Amino acid sequence: MTPRRVAAGAFDLALALTLGAAARLAHVFWYRLFETSVAVDLAGSVALGAVFGLGHVLVASGDRVFGPVGSTVDSWVWRPRRVAAAGAVGFLLHASIAPAFTPFGLEPAGVNAVLAAGGVAVGLWSLAVRRAAR
Repeated sequence: MTPRRVAAGAFDLALALTLGAAARLAHVFWYRLFETSVAVDLAGSVALGAVFGLGHVLVASGDRVFGPVGSTVDSWVWRPRRVAAAGAVGFLLHASIAPAFTPFGLEPAGVNAVLAAGGVAVGLWSLAVRRAAR
């Protein structure tokens, strides 16, 4: 294992953890801006789905996200079904724990922890997609 591979692995792990942090921060900022209601919870689920979908694209693309995408192997990370799957995970994860839709009654810290764990899981899946595309 070379130092470059170790650094690349650490960077990849940081990307996955960043997606988890982004999910948590999106939730915190959303509910600081708006009061809880059914419409706000539904819109929050949609927003978190968008965060997960965008996060998947960024993590799966890695260092090539700002480069030109031609007909190379790296263009496989832009598959709409995979992005939609990541977005659906974010939407369903939030909808399954939002107070308007479920009787679980999680505290905000618990909801944030669940969303962060889900974001990290999607980030790790996105890394696997990137490695499979190479």
